[in-house]
Amino acid sequence: MKLLCVGNSMTLHPPKEDIGWAGCWGMAASAQEKDYAHRLAAKLEEAGKTVELRAADLVELEREPESFPAERVDELLAFGPDAVVIRLGENVPDEKAYGAYIRGYGEVIDRFLSCGVRYLFAVGNFWERDDLDALTASLAAKKGVPFVSLKDIQGERNQAIGEFENAGVAAHPSDKGMQAIADEIFASFVKSGMLDRAAAYPVPDGEPVYEGMRVTLDGVEAQCYRARVSAVPFNRVWPGHQRPLEQTELAPFISFDMTAPVDVTVSAGWEVGEAVVRPLAKGIVPRVEDGKVSFTVREPGQYSLELDGRHHNLHLFANAAAQTAELEREAETATYSFGPGVHRLGERIRLKSGESVYIAPGAVVYGDIEATDARDVRVFGGGVLDGSLIDRNDSCCDMRREGLVHFTRCKGVVTEGVTLRDSCLWTVTCINCENLLFRNVKVIGMWRYNADGFDFVNSRNAVVSGCFLRTFDDTVVLKGLCLGDRSIEKMNMENYLIENCVLWCDWGGAMEVGAETVCDEYVNIAWKNCDIIRTDQGAMRLHCGDRAYVHNVSYDGIRVEYSKYDQKSVYQRSDDMVYDPGDEPAHDDLLRCSLECGLWSPDMIAGNIRDVVCRDITVYKDEEVSSPACRFNGFDERHTVERVRLENVTLDGAPFTPELIRNAFTADITAQ
Repeated sequence: MKLLCVGNSMTLHPPKEDIGWAGCWGMAASAQEKDYAHRLAAKLEEAGKTVELRAADLVELEREPESFPAERVDELLAFGPDAVVIRLGENVPDEKAYGAYIRGYGEVIDRFLSCGVRYLFAVGNFWERDDLDALTASLAAKKGVPFVSLKDIQGERNQAIGEFENAGVAAHPSDKGMQAIADEIFASFVKSGMLDRAAAYPVPDGEPVYEGMRVTLDGVEAQCYRARVSAVPFNRVWPGHQRPLEQTELAPFISFDMTAPVDVTVSAGWEVGEAVVRPLAKGIVPRVEDGKVSFTVREPGQYSLELDGRHHNLHLFANAAAQTAELEREAETATYSFGPGVHRLGERIRLKSGESVYIAPGAVVYGDIEATDARDVRVFGGGVLDGSLIDRNDSCCDMRREGLVHFTRCKGVVTEGVTLRDSCLWTVTCINCENLLFRNVKVIGMWRYNADGFDFVNSRNAVVSGCFLRTFDDTVVLKGLCLGDRSIEKMNMENYLIENCVLWCDWGGAMEVGAETVCDEYVNIAWKNCDIIRTDQGAMRLHCGDRAYVHNVSYDGIRVEYSKYDQKSVYQRSDDMVYDPGDEPAHDDLLRCSLECGLWSPDMIAGNIRDVVCRDITVYKDEEVSSPACRFNGFDERHTVERVRLENVTLDGAPFTPELIRNAFTADITAQ
């Protein structure tokens, strides 16, 4: 974790010969490691944390608060602190304490908090100033941050009197005083929960453990689950058949609860040359030292650690401990409840209205779940639902029946917290459903052909929030189907929100509308604040293959990553064909809007795409990768792509205008 201590000379003071001070640390400690900031770091290390410390002088806020430069806070924020200690006050003139100083102090607190600092501590005076302490304590209470009083350690017993000739220096804390300050602040650290250790979900007896890496969380070794994933982007046309294992590999994943920053250390079993943690927007820079990779996870979410490329990467699923506890409290209401251990279902669970399934952390359930014509059904918990024992029926590959979780004509569906692994076909299929919520669901181990993530089929009113999906075919996809037996009502696709998700697409589209779009209308579809950490055939893809009028679609705050390790997609044309990408590098588009007709269904009516906006799109790419383009293809003069806007696109932090490639059946497409 990163600890930032800001303050006056007690935090950091450069050498000043005329007063007899030769150090460049907190005055008047006898050595750098003896000042309170370094003692705090040492105490955190003793508690199992890996600490990066920065001490900074902020004395100008005390002396000239009315002209305090705001850029000083921005400079400190660039350090990326997990915890901030503000220890100020002794030099504030009385006439400024009640006005400019306390206003400036509040603005500093606001700036840190607004930029995501979760743990901030306001520390009182070492020299007696009860009036200023009362002001600071009141301010801290209003801001919702702890106030650390030093009242009990004030006085000569903790000053460096007799150790320095200069009285001003000698009034500062001695080594004993510095230790006392550190002890008071550390006690507040403990009370805040900042030192709570991560709690890894155990791998139950009888469940295979991934043996290729050794992982510790906050210094405690944690076992990794394993998942089979695609090794190469090598696919077959529908129905794809059962995929051979030589096209796959095993990868580890680990789930854990957290309330505070978590230190992760990984020993890979080889001399690691390069380590990358994705999403890149999280700003996590791993350290590679002595054969180990270490980094800090600062907030709940889903992460990928890639070592020397994109194979056998470690997936980390960090859950908010409070949310896991809430789900555990609700477990007693579940119709089907699976505690820690391995469970093999004899037959598919079929939920009726009002029923639910709870899968506890540390539980692995082998089987599948469905609900038909049901209301208010739920699948929740922190455990794993695994479909690896379910064979794919190549002779009659039917997305209405095969797969891991099926909801048909249901209203009020909640799926939360669980990990879905190794589906034989589409992972989650929702057909003619309404009012759907998927929250903090992890999808991994999708290696078989057509192993989509979430397939919403002629359904409406859906929210996908805070989920992770790594799939071998489209990741989150909105489909309209036309099947021969007319079993699917052509319900319009409307009111979708997909937000705060991490998407890894090994084949297909990460954010996919289509390709089948058999209904009259797709409308009000919003993708917000998502990270695409691997994409294959269009990061944001509107693939209107049938008659639908697709409109009012927005992409806001989407971040797309392109890696030098991405591999070119290849179609496998025969059983004896082997994957060979040739020398051509992988290349993928940022946005695709295209119209087709009759390619995936017998509807034989072309559609239209209108009113698409992409705002605040961030692109990351390695130098070896070419810049992504955007492609737009209408079908004919009456079926076109129109009114598409790209606003504020950046590439590696700089403004970027992607190439717009379009055919004659498009209009009003702009990038600015």
